[in-house]
Parts: sequence; structure tokens; C-alpha cells
Amino acid sequence: MITNPAIDDYVSGLVPERSSLLARLEQEAVEENIPIVQLASAQVMRMLLLLHRPAAILEVGTAIGYSTIWLAEAAPQARIVTMDIDEDRLTRARANVQEAGCAERVEILSRDATLGLPDSYQFDCLFIDAAKGQYRAFLDLYLPLLKEGGLVISDNVLFRGLVATPEEAGKRQKPMVDKLIAFNAHLAERPDLETTFIPVGDGLAVSLKKKIQP
Repeated sequence: MITNPAIDDYVSGLVPERSSLLARLEQEAVEENIPIVQLASAQVMRMLLLLHRPAAILEVGTAIGYSTIWLAEAAPQARIVTMDIDEDRLTRARANVQEAGCAERVEILSRDATLGLPDSYQFDCLFIDAAKGQYRAFLDLYLPLLKEGGLVISDNVLFRGLVATPEEAGKRQKPMVDKLIAFNAHLAERPDLETTFIPVGDGLAVSLKKKIQP
């Protein structure tokens, strides 16, 4: 936890009741140890999308489609492209998106996100929630497909608070934590992005793609 657990529980309790489908997916994620966006973070994302009203969203990291459905519900006007390499989870994601009634707006790709996408794809919102050690690669690949004024939302950027205390990271976690530290610094320093870091859930970075003056 990166916030006081009591505060986190309190804030999560204020999130409006979800559909029975999302509630079921939350339970499955707990029971099967499937990583999904935390509830408080999902609600922040929902508010951002309600304000931004994107027409096209790219999600890097589908899992079982939980966050995909959140995105679709928050942006009913948007086309969504989402990708993952886990075929079993993608099968479940397709069924869940179909059950949510938004399959006609969602393109689910079985694809290694490090391969990029053709330039014909254009988006005004990018949500990154896949392999944490590859966040910089994902940003480099997909930021060129994001329109000026578009949003980049990156989840888990504070990673259990270990980015602030990397010396406490285990041997297996340390390389990933170091990459997240470097990624956060890169976001903060890029002249074409305006970024804020929100200590909610496991940490969200929200970036706005700026127009660079010649």
C-alpha cells in the first residue's frame, strides 16, 4: 500500500457501486491473483475520461478486460484498442467485453506491445498498464500515435512505494523498481509532456501531450 490503508478503504467505499460484471471481475482478480487497476485509480481514470472525452483510446495491457470495461463505460463515444500476449486472459477479456455490451467499440489484439502499431492508428488517450520494466519502451512506441492534447495515463508508477525506498526492494523487484524510477524521471523531464503524479492506488502518472513550439 502507498497510502494509509484506512484512508484507501474509506475512499474506495465512496466509489459508486459497479456493475455485477465488474464486481465479479474484481473478485476473480483477488482469487486468481490477476493484476488489475485498483478501484480508487479506476475512479480517477473515469473522471479524467469524462473530462477529456477521448474519441480513440489505446490500452497497453488487457488482462481479463477489467480496465477495458472501465474505459469503455467512462468514454462511451470512444473506440478502444487494447493488446496483450496472454491468450488465455484475452479469451476471457473478449467474453467479458462482450458481456459488458461494448464489443463493437473494442478491438482486442493478441500482440506483443513492444512491437508497436502502424502509423495508421491514432489516439487521444494512452493507458499503460503492462510489463512495468517496459514502460519507457511503450511510451516511445506509442506517444507518436497520440494526438497533441492527448492524455497518457500510466498505472503502478509508485509500485508499492518502493520507488521512494528502492533499497527496500527485493532482489527480483529491484531492476523493475529502478526502471520505474527512471521512467518517472523521464516523464517529469520531457518538454513535450506535462505530467503529474497521483499517489492513489499503486500510483498514477497523468501526462498531457503538449504542442512544441518551433
